[in-house]
Amino acid sequence: MMRTAAPARILASPANAVRATQAISTTAPPPEACEALAQLGDALALIDRRALKLRWTSPAWLTLLPEVGAGASLDALEQALPGLAAARCAEPLHAAKRLCLGDKQQWDAQLATFDTHHLLLRLSDRREVSRAMQRQLDDREQLLFTSRVISVGEMATTLAHELNQPIGAAANLLRGLRSRLARRTDALDSNESAALDRAIEQVMFAARVITRIREFTHSHQPKHKKLDLAALLRASASLLDWDLRRTGAKLALELPSQEVHVRGDEVMLQQVVVNLMRNALDALRSDPPGDPKVTLQLAIRPGEVEVQVRDNGCGLGDDAAAKLFVPFASSKPSGMGIGLSICRSFVELHQGRLWFSRNTDRGATFHVSLPRLVSKSESPAV
Repeated sequence: MMRTAAPARILASPANAVRATQAISTTAPPPEACEALAQLGDALALIDRRALKLRWTSPAWLTLLPEVGAGASLDALEQALPGLAAARCAEPLHAAKRLCLGDKQQWDAQLATFDTHHLLLRLSDRREVSRAMQRQLDDREQLLFTSRVISVGEMATTLAHELNQPIGAAANLLRGLRSRLARRTDALDSNESAALDRAIEQVMFAARVITRIREFTHSHQPKHKKLDLAALLRASASLLDWDLRRTGAKLALELPSQEVHVRGDEVMLQQVVVNLMRNALDALRSDPPGDPKVTLQLAIRPGEVEVQVRDNGCGLGDDAAAKLFVPFASSKPSGMGIGLSICRSFVELHQGRLWFSRNTDRGATFHVSLPRLVSKSESPAV
């Protein structure tokens, strides 16, 4: 019994327990530490300096390099990531070292000391960053293209409404003139008759052109679907990061963390938000305050949601406010005066409202109210 009990007493002593823990830590890091690292969502790997192999890799790491997982040799890792061997042996790691690895420098990496016997390597694919930037540029281009198409359609609708009557009157006057000239003379000069006919044809051609553009606009109705308005506002704000940097304005997002659902056309609603934010930035450039700021807020109310775009810019005078939503009336020197008119049309297509208010201190706030979609699991607001 004494021979079997002695080892138990030796392992149970505090000093030996510490030595045993240290011996385990030289071969594998604590599981709790690995779980915590995995929750970060980064592509991480622990390199065992003594065993010269990968001791552990995160799930995100295996997405990037599935062939080099836990248990792979350090040689295999350095073959997959050219440049790692030289960086690892260059100098002692007193702080995290940033690296650019790969034959085509396609990997961004950070190498740091994890503990006495392990290095921590963080990896990210530079190509994915480039793809994300390209997707953002494509989204901006698509939004700009859609904005131009919609602007042309809105202009065509307004022009058709304003010009159809004078065009029709001109055509009737030309036809009447031709009839009167034909009655006064026995035979109307063929050249005069041909000239009047061509004039009538040109007037009617102009009417048909406007009609075709108007029909094109009406045939492209909004595509309504269920949308997360909070996510749409975040995406819209990201499209204006360059404009914000150029203006030097701070953007404050006051958006709920949960999803806020509405039914609508994603492109149209995004166009409204982007246009209102650009107007806010224009107001900041016209009369810059000491701390230029744009606030994008989403408020949830019973049965509706309200988007607010607030700035501390130059504000709106009485004359500008009176003509705010009038087509082709603009307070900007190079403006066409159709932006807010289009925005109001888009909001009204979604059974919503668009209006503005003056801030008590400085600037203005534009409000967009839209019907809110309430899920079946939510109790209706009273």
